[in-house]
Amino acid sequence: MLMTSAIALSAGMTAMTAYADDAPTYTITMNTTTGHTYTAYQVFSGTIDKTATSLTLHNIEWASGVNSTDLLAALQNPTKNTYAADFTSCTTAADVAKVLDGYAEDGEKIQAVAKLIEANKDTASSGLTGLSAGYYLIIDTTSSLPKNDTDKKSDTFSRFMLKVVEDVEVMAKDGVVESHKTVTETDDSTSTTTPGQKVADYDIGDSVPYELTFKLPSNFTDYVNYPITFTDDMCAGLSWNGNAKIYYGASDTIGTDITFSKADGTSFTGGQKWTFTTDDLRATGLNLGAGDVIKVTYNATLNSNAAFNDKGNQNKYHVSFYNNPNKSTTPSGGTPPTDTPPTGDTPDDTTVVFTYELVFNKVDEKNAALKGADFKLEKKVGSTWFDVTAIHTGEGAINPTKTGDDSGNVFSFKGLDAGAYRLTETKKPTGYNQIDPIEFTVVADRNTGNTTVEGLSSTVLTMNPTFDESNAKLEANIVNQKGITLPGTGGIGTALFYTAGTLLIAGGATLLITKKRMNVKEK
Repeated sequence: MLMTSAIALSAGMTAMTAYADDAPTYTITMNTTTGHTYTAYQVFSGTIDKTATSLTLHNIEWASGVNSTDLLAALQNPTKNTYAADFTSCTTAADVAKVLDGYAEDGEKIQAVAKLIEANKDTASSGLTGLSAGYYLIIDTTSSLPKNDTDKKSDTFSRFMLKVVEDVEVMAKDGVVESHKTVTETDDSTSTTTPGQKVADYDIGDSVPYELTFKLPSNFTDYVNYPITFTDDMCAGLSWNGNAKIYYGASDTIGTDITFSKADGTSFTGGQKWTFTTDDLRATGLNLGAGDVIKVTYNATLNSNAAFNDKGNQNKYHVSFYNNPNKSTTPSGGTPPTDTPPTGDTPDDTTVVFTYELVFNKVDEKNAALKGADFKLEKKVGSTWFDVTAIHTGEGAINPTKTGDDSGNVFSFKGLDAGAYRLTETKKPTGYNQIDPIEFTVVADRNTGNTTVEGLSSTVLTMNPTFDESNAKLEANIVNQKGITLPGTGGIGTALFYTAGTLLIAGGATLLITKKRMNVKEK
């Protein structure tokens, strides 16, 4: 943040009466982010006109907080100061103050001067109390900000210029960076995509699109150079596809291909941690400014190590960044500081991808296990039905799996997302009637955390949910009825009617499955 106040100058004027016989002192009160400390360096001294309608500084002289000779030379040196022409005729502190009086308080010119003053400050400094009238450079001198997994700090250090002619209360707006990670939800059955989500669901083998963003702080232009490092920590169920791109600001619509590097250290839930560093966002040609957003996009495959539980497949993301413009390896003037600029970390931002298991138990009309059947489960992608175990094609393709148990009556289809499905009995048990294909839709409500199973074609499939630390499962009994031999004369003949079991339910019914508190409602 830069704060400047207009200085009413009277270079060459007769000295005015001081504001008081005994020179008063003043206090600067900083209303700022927790944990910051500040040091004041007096650049100009002066006196205050007691009779003026507004408090203005007169009789301006160089103060002890700067090396005035080196500072004036730096201000007039075009290799160190882009605006050196403004100071060509300056010989005194009053001359320099008059130039500054014409600068906008939050413009690039005053920022450039503040950098030069910081680079040429002297050792004479003070706290924020007992200050005499004058013009001060205020520097955030916090030694470090807390940085760990649970208390990461995304705020930054600052410097600014301030006129002190009375007690001052400053609403310091230390630059705060922002970073976010989102996932795009894709509905295969309706061919719709919804970007910007924190939660999504996918089939095993699907390519999941992610977006990482980093918003530059308000004091970005105070930095001479500005490297940042993206860290993306994927769980074991996600594999980076190698197609990352970085976009530098809103005007960059093409992006640049980048490569993640494997990072050392403990990864997230047995997965892989990836990093990417861009060396300097202040580099010529990027044309970036405060508030611009850096974006990285990539895809990761939901692989066969995917988790099936209520925590889903998570990955965490944060950005490491320079957070102190007062320390730089190559400042625009003066002697470079010898210490390494400190960095901050943005808080972790997490996205979650769920995948589900659908389990079908073949039973008879008495709900006893029934052997001898087989099933095919298809998913509707657009207008076409695909066997779920062959959604993805090509060499090395990963697909959801179909398994059974030793009894031969349990059929599990594992690694599925929301969408429209069709269950077909491809083999019926001997002596039993074959069921008609059953169509149903799994709908995941990512806003409320609910998962709904809705009927299609006037048929609903009753499924029991299990969402806990070890399951993300929807289960149903598939009932077969025995075939019937119609009686001859003396019997009821063709007037015989019979009803099927739990799968032949009146159309239009809907079942709501809630992950946290499962309630099954059936109309």
